[in-house]
Amino acid sequence: MALIGTIPRRSVNLPSGSLWALISSTLGGSLIEGPAVDAFYRKFERYLGTPHVIGAETGRSAFELALASLDLPQGCEIIFPVFTFPVMPMVAKLMGFKPVFCDVDPATFNSGPAQIEPLLNERTGVILATHLFGRPCPIREIAELAESRGIKLVEDCAHALGVRVGGQSVGTFGDIGMFSFAEGKNMPCMGGGALAIKSDEDYARAEELIAKAPAPESSKMRSLGQSVWIHWLVTRPLIFGLTAYQILRLKQRKGENLMDSAVGNALLAKYEKSDPKIRRFANLQGRIGLKQLDRIDAFNAGAKRNAEILTQAMGEVPGVQAPPMDGEHIYVYYPLRVDPDKRDDLRHYLLREGVDTKTTDMSACSVLEPFREGDEVAGQTTESHILEICVYPVLSARQMRRVGKAIRKWALQQGTPTGIGRGSIDPQAEVQVTTTSTPPPVSERRQGA
Repeated sequence: MALIGTIPRRSVNLPSGSLWALISSTLGGSLIEGPAVDAFYRKFERYLGTPHVIGAETGRSAFELALASLDLPQGCEIIFPVFTFPVMPMVAKLMGFKPVFCDVDPATFNSGPAQIEPLLNERTGVILATHLFGRPCPIREIAELAESRGIKLVEDCAHALGVRVGGQSVGTFGDIGMFSFAEGKNMPCMGGGALAIKSDEDYARAEELIAKAPAPESSKMRSLGQSVWIHWLVTRPLIFGLTAYQILRLKQRKGENLMDSAVGNALLAKYEKSDPKIRRFANLQGRIGLKQLDRIDAFNAGAKRNAEILTQAMGEVPGVQAPPMDGEHIYVYYPLRVDPDKRDDLRHYLLREGVDTKTTDMSACSVLEPFREGDEVAGQTTESHILEICVYPVLSARQMRRVGKAIRKWALQQGTPTGIGRGSIDPQAEVQVTTTSTPPPVSERRQGA
């Protein structure tokens, strides 16, 4: 059984001094209130190149704040990519808006004007442009479309903090950009979320809403900080091999769930019971955020480098596709696309080889119960193809090459020859392969095709 050299499915990215920040904030009574909040806002404004930043307790809370700040007509439609984190359209629905789902490009998992424009009408209030897995969507073209139709544009940058398109930070192309600092993202701040707001009017409404919002509970913030730090510790590769990996292997032998979190309908049911509301950003989150901004670009560069090494080492493997190489992709997540009938077999094989992986938290939202229309049912949805591998720079180039070789070895055991190419995949070929195994477009599924 592997101990040394094991690779976790996630590696929490915390800066040095995080534990001391948690301890000193607790002892000094500054977990919630303190000067770090405004200091972080100003530093994040400079980093992004935006006139206004304001925060909230969580990324989901920040999204609710964004929609409330735009002063939208009640009941208006919000266009989401169909493949996204389902809590996002659930937030909109609970606020009285109507989520409308557009298709995604099967090669990138993102939506562009070709998918969005056919759904625009007089009821459309917002286009939500999502940059999934660290790859920017065609945001310039979407921004031009939104402006030409007089529709508000919100960018979901939860997976894309630090991405720049033509030198401009994502989150600054639309009216509001939303960022998440949850522990699974590339810049955790003991939780939290923030908005980059373009107009003075929207920012004034956001300030007014935050001023009336309750502060996070000190006990909850302290517990969250402790939990995130412990998860940071456990996801160090050596400690992971001695602790969580042993539990995972035991569960694997027993045929039990591999510590996967709730997704899809189960996740939405859990969220509805959580009493979601807007709460303020905490001083502890600001303290961690100030440290993170000094290192996030180097961290992203390391993840990108590891992703490139893994793609090269894996090469061409039938039934497995690496994310297409893209100069603007920062690989906050590295989603392998695998034949859904073989994905779990690959996952279990890699775990025996010391490599933990993760199925995605994203969902094909149009087939989930709160959003389903008519008799639409789920078949082999997009998420059934995805297996995520950690490429964060806490892992070495040698470890990345080992993962690539393990995937090739698994493919050979399946009786399928592997190529010796660089692993770069022709985008058109990828679209052809993917569209044969993913569900038909949203519009066709609604018609019962």
